[in-house]
Amino acid sequence: MSKPTPPSGAESLFGRPRSAVARALSRREAVPCPLCRVAPRPFGVDFQGLQLARCATCGLQFQSPRPVFDDLVQAVYGPAYHPPGEHVVDAVRRYQFERQMRWLEEVAAAGRRLLDVGCGSGAFLRFAQARGWEAEGTDVVLTPAAAATGARLWAGQLPSIAFDGRRYHAVRFNHVLEHTQDPLAELRAARALLEPGGVLHVGVPNLAGFTITLKSWQSRLRLKRKRWKHYGALHHLWFFTPRTLARLVEAAGFEVSGWETPVAGRPGRPAWLTAAVRRPLEACRAGGILDLYGR
Repeated sequence: MSKPTPPSGAESLFGRPRSAVARALSRREAVPCPLCRVAPRPFGVDFQGLQLARCATCGLQFQSPRPVFDDLVQAVYGPAYHPPGEHVVDAVRRYQFERQMRWLEEVAAAGRRLLDVGCGSGAFLRFAQARGWEAEGTDVVLTPAAAATGARLWAGQLPSIAFDGRRYHAVRFNHVLEHTQDPLAELRAARALLEPGGVLHVGVPNLAGFTITLKSWQSRLRLKRKRWKHYGALHHLWFFTPRTLARLVEAAGFEVSGWETPVAGRPGRPAWLTAAVRRPLEACRAGGILDLYGR
């Protein structure tokens, strides 16, 4: 089969019609459930023609068949993927980062070496360095902004990187695990990199969140013009609830320490409105972000 034709220049596939996605991501591969090793059952096709499926045994949702990794790197994770200003630790990111650090700094007495998997433009690397951590990062495509932090960086998928015996006190997957080819292999690789007693953080979109659940029902009932758009299937390959994420983390050899569903602010939204939305959703664990911690 011929290689895909990616969008020209800095043009993004996000929001493009099915025909453009089909041309750029023409090669697809079937994927079994990483927990149950069985073929999933399809339940929907998103507005860009990407196939959504669910494991009938454990309930984990993911794409199958899905675009192959090399095509995603070429057509999706290009120069336009990271927007300008993503490297800045603004008020929205600071709220998220500080909540995560409250969990991670439980291991501060043992050491402060952290690996940020999928470090993107390096915003968390900068934040962690300012807090006294020795922060290092990985990504499938390293950015100049991440390199500008001065942190040690590795290119590639975590299971394929040779760390030459290097170990960490914390490993962080912040909105990264849903992009990976094999999340169970990623988590097992992270466990091998952690010092005894080290902490794992996994942040993903919360499929059980109030807003996402509402949009899913609208998609099932064909009330959304762009069905399943909220899944972000162009770059998200896996879709987690607290239960399915916990099962995956435990299968990788971790014990779940806790989880929460923080509600991030939005640029331009009044602080009082953010607080009014945040309090009930976080109290009910129905926010759109799922942050899970393991040891």
